[in-house]
Amino acid sequence: NQALQIKPEFAEAHYNLGLALVQLDRTQDAIGHYEQALRIKPDYAEAHYSLGKALERDGKHQEAIAQYEQALRIKRDYAEAHYNLGLALVQLGKVQGAIGHWEQALRIKPDYAVAHYNLGLALVQSGKVQEAMGHWEQALCIKPDYAVAHYNLGLALAQLGKAQEAIGHFEEALRIRPDYAEAQKELERLRAGR
Repeated sequence: NQALQIKPEFAEAHYNLGLALVQLDRTQDAIGHYEQALRIKPDYAEAHYSLGKALERDGKHQEAIAQYEQALRIKRDYAEAHYNLGLALVQLGKVQGAIGHWEQALRIKPDYAVAHYNLGLALVQSGKVQEAMGHWEQALCIKPDYAVAHYNLGLALAQLGKAQEAIGHFEEALRIRPDYAEAQKELERLRAGR
């Protein structure tokens, strides 16, 4: 805040204040500072991206999409902007568009575990279970303690009749997150042979 008193037209100070305000759950105030940063420096990709995230937190998915797209016009290899654009598109029911952005995020940043995970979820919605499983396996190679990836891989394996492999993933999900009720339920169902 002192930086803004000394130099009110300092885009980075507005941007950083916006980041801090989001952490304090003051999204509206953060939005104002991101917008101010962009009035000063319109080609500030990170400010467009962060404004998009703040708008999304506010449930303004269409406006968030516009900000992510603007960030990508400025910085084409912005993996996080592709990823978050995918999340916003899913909120609007545009799963195919999300898939394209998550694939692009992974071309830029192949070790992006959460992008692999969400791409897997979207692929299942598109009927591509085998391809989804590959992405969950990738996510687990990157982040072995990813409980929800173990769970979803377990569900897919169970669906394919691979009960023993599925049980292993449900057990691993429960080892990581002992209170994972859905994984416990699926594990019990498979052990009972249902």
